[in-house]
Amino acid sequence: MNFTRAAALWLSAVILLAGCTRVQSVGTTGRRPWTQPHVLRIADISDPDHFNPLLSTMDLVYDLDALVFSFLIIADDKGELIGDLATEVPSLSNGGVSADGRRYTYHLHRGVKWHDGARFTARDVKFTWQAVMNPNNNTLHREGYDQVSSIDTPDDQSVIVHLKRRYPPFVTKFFTSLQEGGKGLLPAHLLARLHDINQVPFNAHPVGTGPFRFSSWDRGRRVVFVRNDSYFKGRPKLAKIILNVISDDNTLLTAVRTHDVDLIVSPPSSLYDRYRKLEDTYVALAPWNAQALLIMNQRRPQLADLNVRKAVTMAIDYQAFIDKISHGVGQQAHDIVPPVAVGYTENPPYAYDPVSANTLLDRSGWKRGPDGVRQRNGQRLDFVIEVSVGSTGSLRIATYLQQMFKAVGMNLAIKTSPYNVIFSHEGPLYGGRYDFATYSTTLPWDPDNLFYLGCGYWFPRGENIFGYCNHEVDKGELAGLATDDLRRRAAIYAKTERLIHQTVPWIPLYELRRPVVHNPDLKGFSAAPSSTAWWNAWQWDI
Repeated sequence: MNFTRAAALWLSAVILLAGCTRVQSVGTTGRRPWTQPHVLRIADISDPDHFNPLLSTMDLVYDLDALVFSFLIIADDKGELIGDLATEVPSLSNGGVSADGRRYTYHLHRGVKWHDGARFTARDVKFTWQAVMNPNNNTLHREGYDQVSSIDTPDDQSVIVHLKRRYPPFVTKFFTSLQEGGKGLLPAHLLARLHDINQVPFNAHPVGTGPFRFSSWDRGRRVVFVRNDSYFKGRPKLAKIILNVISDDNTLLTAVRTHDVDLIVSPPSSLYDRYRKLEDTYVALAPWNAQALLIMNQRRPQLADLNVRKAVTMAIDYQAFIDKISHGVGQQAHDIVPPVAVGYTENPPYAYDPVSANTLLDRSGWKRGPDGVRQRNGQRLDFVIEVSVGSTGSLRIATYLQQMFKAVGMNLAIKTSPYNVIFSHEGPLYGGRYDFATYSTTLPWDPDNLFYLGCGYWFPRGENIFGYCNHEVDKGELAGLATDDLRRRAAIYAKTERLIHQTVPWIPLYELRRPVVHNPDLKGFSAAPSSTAWWNAWQWDI
């Protein structure tokens, strides 16, 4: 599929995902009686760890930082890249990307001010890049930033970034809101003189250029943001946004029912059906670049057999997961990259077909033993799946997989460990000491997967923790990095994505969609498919 058709399908999906409101009891003022004019009450089960966009990895902080800070590039609700602090997205066609792909030029909006009244300039962009790369700062996700050799700031509104080599994903990674680790710009006049920014007052009282100014933080209870009257895109319509911390999902649902909350930051899919039954509540699903995955370690000789991996794809009842685990929030996955990515390919989804799985394993010499578990040359299809303690969804997926695997002659034991054990660099996944694992993840915006699938990108050089190696896939991934032309990249990745789909490096169980739950009086709200969904908070009103 070419990228223009993919964009059209994405827009169609957005249109089809219109929400519903069960009852509308609007008062004489045009608002419901419980609505506080121009004051938006939001809620989440978590309290922020801090507000520094370079240091936190909390999804909640990604959202809140979008209120306080600004980016160079963001995505709108249609999945289109647009300028934020940058006036336009650099490209070959507008001269923002050089022919050799090693120079990116960003033109900044004029008249932008920090919340303390200081002018925002190109110096702030250069400083924030230096802060990202400062080894004294506890910054995660330096991908893309580490490709920069230097930055020139010839005037206050121009940023010229020089790369070490051509790197086409750069524009989707450099101070964007698109994926995990999205980073807003920081004020040089407040932070540039510091040795590091790990433990500084700024992290609890941030100063940004976004549509709302930080006002107060009553830790564990609430955070208050107030309108930035000098916001460069226009005066926000809301006067105030109040985050209430409600540490239980069911209590949060009750708060929506009693109209004490106008917007849930991140509604859990497990409660989606219950939210839909609430009166005077808008409930919908929005596109989201995220998937629930089943990964497998192909360093295990059994899983190095492509026929075994294909049999696993056929053993899985994907619709059961969509219906019973995601409660209808998920949908079939066609590719390992999001629909917004150039080269996205609508492959036929992996199909549930245990009869064909059994036939394929029989033909491949994997014969059932006395206990029903298949074996070949002394090796058994006897596996362990890693599951995070406390992750009810992952545990339920693993339990269903046990029965599905058993039906095709595979045994699957469940091993639970703390999240920080499983995903630590010394843990089973990064240490290569696992068979299967399941988790959900936000997908990178760019289709480049060499870092995750490349034959030479084993951890710690890259994040190929799957033991996957296919030299034809490597050739395609490298070819996609050799040009900045979008149409050429789309053709290259479309071919490569089909090969990846056929060779099964991991299995997307389903694509996630983002539940949206809010007071029907909230106007102008829409969610981007990116990691940071709040792209137009200055246009919201209630």
